Amino acid sequence: MLRLLPFVLLLSILLSACGSGSTSQTGHAPAGLPLRINPQRTTTPLPTIVIPSTPSREPTITPTIVVPSLTPYPDDQRFSLGKSVEGRDIWAWQFGDGPHTIVLVGGIHGGFEGNTVVLAEELAGYFRSNREDVLLGIRLVIIPAANPDGLARGSGIEGRFNARGVDLNRNWGCEWSESAVLQDRQVDPGPRPFSEPEAVALRAYFVAEPPDAVLFYHSAAGGIFLGQCGSESPASWLGDVLSEASGYPRQHFTYYEVSGDATNWLAERGIPAAVIETYSKNDTEFDRNLPAVMALQCHYVMRDAGDDTFDQPSPQVLATCSDLDAGNTP
Repeated sequence: MLRLLPFVLLLSILLSACGSGSTSQTGHAPAGLPLRINPQRTTTPLPTIVIPSTPSREPTITPTIVVPSLTPYPDDQRFSLGKSVEGRDIWAWQFGDGPHTIVLVGGIHGGFEGNTVVLAEELAGYFRSNREDVLLGIRLVIIPAANPDGLARGSGIEGRFNARGVDLNRNWGCEWSESAVLQDRQVDPGPRPFSEPEAVALRAYFVAEPPDAVLFYHSAAGGIFLGQCGSESPASWLGDVLSEASGYPRQHFTYYEVSGDATNWLAERGIPAAVIETYSKNDTEFDRNLPAVMALQCHYVMRDAGDDTFDQPSPQVLATCSDLDAGNTP
């Protein structure tokens, strides 16, 4: 019994220390206060968004798209249309000062369709280096990132929306609906048409200086889709010009119902507009899209060729447009 006494005393000391109520090292709550347990947050995984396409037996590898920073063009070519929710500028680049304005818009779905931002940047870089390809009589305006906050959020589904989670291509006035969808998924169209500063900025620009034609770049349904509000489109010729030059098929969008679309709002105002959907979400398909822009320029230049009130195209322009066969469009 005496041999066990030291162990009994040691055990007694340890038990006394554990019950002393000290909290400085153990992290226990002081006596009388309830323990606060922070539950672990759970999120529902977003479904994979897949644009209908021809099935392939080969696995699809999706490389990361690196969106370049906006090129610091000279100030006389750059202007801001307005600010995003988070205060980012919506930049536009201008080339030429002719009477016919063509506007190219990328990235209304942000980083989710980041290849369209890269495409718009590539087109801007091309026309900066090849100014003679902005034809006499044309004012070309390029808006690389209509949704800069979504671009900053990356290529996941969250990058499709602006900083308030609104799908900017469901926020326009023509046939706006509070129940907007992306395939079979509900998306937020905003509380009302033009509730978002990005859509307001674009609308204000289009109203103040109505363009002759507007192209929005999207991915990746692979086709040309004309803006249409109601049963009529103001420019059926536009699809023919773009399709012939680019090789993208002219189509009607029947995959799912689209409400509050920007090109449809433009059509409602009588402005020819189209969506050009690339085949890929990863490739800009620049070699398809540059000829389409050139052909659209030629449409207006050649249409004015018989009008003495406009400067006549040079032999070089005539040769360029003859090669594109864009002068015969109505």
